[in-house]
Amino acid sequence: MFNSILFLGRKNCIYSNKLKKYLAKNTNKFFYFESNSFGDKLELNKFKNKKFDFIFSYRSFVIIKENLIKKCVYAPINFHPGPPEYRGTGCVNYALYDNSKFYGCTSHIISSKIDYGKIIDVKKFRIGKNSSVDSVLKKTHKLMFERAKFIIQSLLKNPNNINKFMSNSKKNKWSKKIKTLKDLEQFYIIDKNISKSEFIRKIRATNTNKFKPYILLHNNKFVLN
Repeated sequence: MFNSILFLGRKNCIYSNKLKKYLAKNTNKFFYFESNSFGDKLELNKFKNKKFDFIFSYRSFVIIKENLIKKCVYAPINFHPGPPEYRGTGCVNYALYDNSKFYGCTSHIISSKIDYGKIIDVKKFRIGKNSSVDSVLKKTHKLMFERAKFIIQSLLKNPNNINKFMSNSKKNKWSKKIKTLKDLEQFYIIDKNISKSEFIRKIRATNTNKFKPYILLHNNKFVLN
C-alpha cells in the first residue's frame, strides 16, 4: 500500500476514473483533484501540511509548481500524451502534420519546466495513413492508461523502482522544441494562399469531432464543417 498519494486526473475521462479507483484501493491516504480546462488550479492550502509518496498526473490541466513538487517523498510523475519528440500542447496535431510514422506516450518525472523532467518510460505505436487526430488520441489515451497502471503497480511493490525506470530510459531525450496553447491556436488558422498538398496535411492534423480548422477573411471566421 502507498501511504499517501495525490492523483490529478481529468473530468469525464474514463481512464482517469479507472486510475482513481485503483489508487484509492491501494493508498492509505488518497487525495484527488479533477480538472476540466486550462487554467484550473489546486487550492494549495488544502495540502499545506501534507506529504505524498507520489503525485500522479494523468491528462490533468493543472501545472504543478515547485512548492507542490517538494511535497513528494519519492517523485511526482506525469503521463504525457505524446512521444519525447513532441512537447507541450497539440503534440498529436503536429505529429500528423509532420506525417510521423509513429506516435505514443511518455512517462516522466515532473519538474518546474513543462515536459522537461527525467523520462522513465516511452511506448510507441505505428500511425496508419488514414489515422486521424481522434483515432490517434484514442489509442494514445488507452496506451497511457496501460503504462500508468504498469508503472504504479511496480512502484507499489517497491517505490525505489522509480530509479530503475529512470536508468532504463536514459537514452530517451526530450525535443528542444516545445509548443504552447497560443501556438496551437495559430496552427488551426488556414492561410487562404495555402497549397493543395499542405491544405490536405493541415486538415488531417486539425479536423476533429470537437475542434475544426478555419480561415480568417475580412474579420470573418469560416470554420470547416
